[in-house]
Amino acid sequence: MVSVVIPCYNSEKTIKRALLSVAQQSYKDYDVVIVDDGSVDDTKIVVEDFFNDLDMLYQYIYQENAGPSAARNRGVKNSSGEYIAFLDSDDEWHPRKLEIQLAIMREKKLNFLGSRYQYDAFDDSKKIVKLQSYTFNSLLIKNKYSTPGIMMKKVFFQNLGGFDESLHYAEDYDLWLQAAYKRDLYMIESPKLVRLYKEAYGENGLSAAMYSMFKGELYLAKKLFLSKKINCFLYGALVVYMSAKFVRRLVIVRFRKKEV
Repeated sequence: MVSVVIPCYNSEKTIKRALLSVAQQSYKDYDVVIVDDGSVDDTKIVVEDFFNDLDMLYQYIYQENAGPSAARNRGVKNSSGEYIAFLDSDDEWHPRKLEIQLAIMREKKLNFLGSRYQYDAFDDSKKIVKLQSYTFNSLLIKNKYSTPGIMMKKVFFQNLGGFDESLHYAEDYDLWLQAAYKRDLYMIESPKLVRLYKEAYGENGLSAAMYSMFKGELYLAKKLFLSKKINCFLYGALVVYMSAKFVRRLVIVRFRKKEV
């Protein structure tokens, strides 16, 4: 069984779309764990109305606002599947997402598998599945995985210690790095099985969001250094690289705003 873990916060306008993409999956042996991270809108009503006439296993868990890491960790803790698939409340999956990922994970005996995302509507044509592996060192340069595209074995997630609940930015990147340090990670490059509805680094490319992401990345580099996963030379190089990348992002956003 696969447990679908969906954290949400004030998601009354988007969560039905996400849940519909789960209900339309070709693979049917799953349950859904929704963790409401302190919503004050009608998210709960929308969720209950959605499942009212459906024969689907689900849990709705409400908690005081504690951040996405805590919500996802609690979702996994309350899950019953051997595999965990993460989905955000404002995104959606290709109808064959679970089917394709699970088949590959079983065939290759993987603990972790990601999928590329897109912003456009899904292409219904059947494409040849293309896999790519990524090492720990390659992930240090760039986070190549989005949370809604990840499927993991539950026991592997637990052995990694779950998401760092002290982080509110780059918490996913942190976990992927911890996973990649143990073994190479795989990605389904094609077909793209996830559709996102918000741009990276904040929906509007806000400088505040990018700065928070930058601070999160610096924290991750320091965390890796202190845990002796990288040496002092690589740590210094990463700080310089991350700083240059942050400045580049700011410049790109500034030019975009001028064009508008």
